[in-house]
Amino acid sequence: MRGVLRWDGTPIEAVLLDLDDTLLDNQLGLEPAWDLVSELVAKRLGDVAAADVRAQLGRSSEWFWSDEEQHRAGRLDMPAARRAVLAHLLESLGRPDGRLAEELGQRYCELRDASLAPIEGAFEALARLRAAAPALGLVTNGASAAQRAKIERFALGGFFDVIVVEGEFGAGKPDARVFWHATAALGAAPAASLMAGDNYECDVLGALGAGLQAVWIEPRGRPAPANAPRPHRTLPSLAALVELLGV
Repeated sequence: MRGVLRWDGTPIEAVLLDLDDTLLDNQLGLEPAWDLVSELVAKRLGDVAAADVRAQLGRSSEWFWSDEEQHRAGRLDMPAARRAVLAHLLESLGRPDGRLAEELGQRYCELRDASLAPIEGAFEALARLRAAAPALGLVTNGASAAQRAKIERFALGGFFDVIVVEGEFGAGKPDARVFWHATAALGAAPAASLMAGDNYECDVLGALGAGLQAVWIEPRGRPAPANAPRPHRTLPSLAALVELLGV
């Protein structure tokens, strides 16, 4: 039976969770996929070492994702974003080839999708939180089809009272409207709601800016950015949060 959660002595009416790299390990297959694609490119081109391709792939990825507008559009169409990165890679190597970028992008997407898996202990922690939390929401950036496919694949829908997907809502984290929409749907006040996620800007700063309390899920032990507002806690996992909540 659901009870009352308390955070720093304050009753919590709702808990919001991020999806990627909070519940699902979206980084697990990143490096192997990049390595394999680099090897495929080197083999196709024939005169460029895989290590050089791999280095340029990193630079091309940085070129794409460091641009705020490209980042926003890219997370709503990951296949197109990956094609753009690979097209930039091939152009940077002096071998532009749209068809090869398309082919490699499809292969890369297949590799990343196949590698997606739950973070160790996250689903068990989610089940405990589901049993105890007055209200539970999932708030995720990304395209509707892609994020809903993950939710269905891992049977996550039944855990949540509300699911807010950027591609459906029309805005994404860190926009305060996303958090206000989720808490309103749960019948909870923002100040009595807690957001937990791995992305400091989107999950922590967004939540704090909307008046929620926040937890940064950071398994690598990185410090929060200098001069940025601090989350109420930095924890290594959702399981650690559940333990701290005492559920």
